[in-house]
Amino acid sequence: MVAALELEIRPVRRRRLIIVPLILVGLLAAGLGYLFTTAETKPSTQLGAPAQVPGGIALITGIVPVESDGWEPPAPVDSLQRPVPEGAHRVRVQVQFMAMDPQGLRLDPAAFVVDGLGSGRPHPLWTSPQSRVLARGETAEATMVFELPDKAVALVLEGPGGGRLSLGKSHHSGS
Repeated sequence: MVAALELEIRPVRRRRLIIVPLILVGLLAAGLGYLFTTAETKPSTQLGAPAQVPGGIALITGIVPVESDGWEPPAPVDSLQRPVPEGAHRVRVQVQFMAMDPQGLRLDPAAFVVDGLGSGRPHPLWTSPQSRVLARGETAEATMVFELPDKAVALVLEGPGGGRLSLGKSHHSGS
């Protein structure tokens, strides 16, 4: 009698051992499918190409890890005096702006963020120049220093007007 009960219980346990993982795999596949079909992809301008921004154009002219070139701002800045947290690094992004519209281009480097997978969308720790309006035909070089997680990928410099400039595949490509 005991042997008969064991035979009846074992197939039920085996079915559970098979059905539960199948359900979990199905839920995971459905979740990933939902994520990939609803994820918003925002286009960005390729590194080295000029991008349209409200009032003109912008072009990244340099992406330099701060630790490698010894760059320092003209005056000491508290946010740059702190040690870099483990798992992060600082990068200096240089962007050239040119006003094309008759009303000019509003330049506010402090309003930029770095967007990307795992970036946390940081604002710059330091910027130059201060916010101002460029007259039509006028150009200005802006410098922004960001603190970025080492493992962030697909990084894009995003401006307040929605302009997106890719930081390129060699910087944080995931390799």
